[in-house]
Order: sequence, then structure tokens, then C-alpha cells
Amino acid sequence: MRKLFLLLLCLTCGFYGLAVEITGDIRDVSGRKAIEGVTVFNVHSNKGTISDSSGRFRIEANKGELLEFRKLGYKTARVRLPEGQIPAYFKIVLHQGSIELPGYEIAGKASTYEEDSLRYYELYKHVLEFPELKGYEKIKHPFSAMSKTNRQKWAFQKEYEYFQQQKFIDYYFNEKLIEDLTGLKGDSVARYVKRYRPSYDQIRSMNEYQFYMYVKESVYVFRHGPRYTPSIRRSAN
Repeated sequence: MRKLFLLLLCLTCGFYGLAVEITGDIRDVSGRKAIEGVTVFNVHSNKGTISDSSGRFRIEANKGELLEFRKLGYKTARVRLPEGQIPAYFKIVLHQGSIELPGYEIAGKASTYEEDSLRYYELYKHVLEFPELKGYEKIKHPFSAMSKTNRQKWAFQKEYEYFQQQKFIDYYFNEKLIEDLTGLKGDSVARYVKRYRPSYDQIRSMNEYQFYMYVKESVYVFRHGPRYTPSIRRSAN
């Protein structure tokens, strides 16, 4: 009877692909500095967590799923869980660099800016809606203002805002639109995007016509040099 029970248990686990708890720690490339406040995100389940002050994290995942590790000031690290035996403990290394934006596809459908924004907001809603103490409130509630946990939440709110602004820029100022509007192609598009990338506030202040004119005129300057000076506004970022 016991053997039958164990057999059924194994078949059930294999059929449903029960998630397991993934644990580990996150450090910089030197291996000496633990990195706290890293967003650990399961791309497939849309679940996430944040590493603690020791760089440790815990998250549920299935075999074959993709985990992303993101923090402002570091390049995104990605770990695909093996289909076989999952290691008991993961050691994740982050390299300093600019933030990267998601470029993956799930179930053959590419994520869009609006879908990602809603998904990320729902995922971190409890942190993003945590009220920040300002001015007199800090004096009135000193323990809350000095709380390490609260300060981590407020820091995450700022990082989240920056992350969403960069996604917004990339969504509108994309290589496909630039190619369609101007005919610029290949490596030239990448160089142009890096040099003339507008700021978040700049795009927000433009209507559709103004934005298209910005692209066309700045590409003309990119091709012909600074002697041509149309009415474009370069990004401060």
C-alpha cells in the first residue's frame, strides 16, 4: 500500500510540476559585497521578491523557468532553472552597469509596455503604495522614518519609477519607428539612439507631430553634422 502511495505521489508531482523554493544570495562581481534590494522576478509565474540586507532571497519556481535579478546600477542577471536536479543554493553575481529592460517572450507573445507596467505594478503594489514620510511626518514618526525596512521600500519606489520611465522611452523611441520614419538602418540606428535618446519629460511634453519632427530633424543632424541646426531639443540625460 505504501509503495502504491509513493508511486502516485511521484506521478502527481511529475504531472503538475510542483514549484520548489529557490534560495541563494546575491553579491557583486568581487564576491565580497552582498547586494540588498535586488528585485528577483520569476518571468513565468509573475511572482517576485526582494533580497534582504545579506543579499539572500527566497522564491518559488518550477524546473525550466527563468529568474531575473534586477537592481539600479547593475546589469540584469538571468538564471534558467535546469530541467534536472535543482541546486540546493544559488550564488548570483551582479556586474555594475546600466539597467536593462525586458526583451523576452512568454508563450510566443511579446510583452508590451502597457502589459508590463500593469503586471509589475500588481506584483509590487504593496510596496509601491506604502506611504512615504515627508517633512514634519519624519519628526512625528522618527522610528518609522529610521526603519531600515521602510527605507528599503522608499528606495525601491524610486528605482521602480526610474525603471518605468526608461521603459516608456524605449517603447516610443524604438528602432523600428526610427527606421520607418527616416530609413536609418543597422549600426547607425544604434549609434543614433544612444546619442539622441530623449528624456522622459521631453517625450511627455511633445504631441505626436512634435515627437516625429524631433526624430526626423535629429536624424538629419546625425547624418549631416552639427552645421545643420533645426529646432530640436537634446536630452539632458
